Amino acid sequence: MEALLHVHEIGRSLKFVLDDPRRQNALSAEMVGEIESALDAAAPGLAALVIEGANGVFSAGADLKSLSSALATPPKPGEADPLEALNAAGGRFFARFAALPYVTIAVVDGAAVGGGMGLAAAADIVVATQRARFALSETSLGIPPAQIAPHLVARLGERLARRLALTGARLDGREAAALGLADFTCDSDAERDARIEALLASIERCAPGANAEAKRLFRACRTQASDAYIETAAKSFAEALRGPEGREGLTAFVEKRAPYWARSA
Repeated sequence: MEALLHVHEIGRSLKFVLDDPRRQNALSAEMVGEIESALDAAAPGLAALVIEGANGVFSAGADLKSLSSALATPPKPGEADPLEALNAAGGRFFARFAALPYVTIAVVDGAAVGGGMGLAAAADIVVATQRARFALSETSLGIPPAQIAPHLVARLGERLARRLALTGARLDGREAAALGLADFTCDSDAERDARIEALLASIERCAPGANAEAKRLFRACRTQASDAYIETAAKSFAEALRGPEGREGLTAFVEKRAPYWARSA
């Protein structure tokens, strides 16, 4: 069986290319398994992960044929519904992707439907091309956007997430950017490539540990009370400043040179 995911090294970063033309890069069990394996194999200290789709589509989201097969098997009395387990596994995948310690960039070229739109929303940065099409289609199929809801709310806020979900919204790249779903729109492939190159260059000037901790703090400040977060942040800051990256960053600043993590950027 041919690989559904292609992994490329770009300096201190990686690029994942979803490539399942038969299922329009759907987040099938096989696709998610290959992504999980590639994440497990990623080197420590990675700066960024770029994720995109081949075949003119980002991702069609859930593998609806697999869902139909699971639906045909009713839960046995006293046992958990297999559909619950399938959906929960998807939720754990999105949560892992959102919590990755390095910067994630989703490049949406073509359709990002349902879970594909959720995967983009879970990324730190979204770049949309002139061919990008976002569709939050679950409710039009009679189901809620269950596991992608927290990532849509985190990126858009509850008000906008509600509007998009409750209307089965469809957006092009510029509409997505106007709402904050996409961070950048590119009118040509050359502009897209230049944008990604510039983003990676900027990210690689940042300390990987500091970026990882920044992502953790952004998650914490959404759930912790203000007083608790102040203590969490203070501890984080002090540990970072006393750690190898903080000491190197300050020394490099005083000596007017680039810190070691930025020398190849």
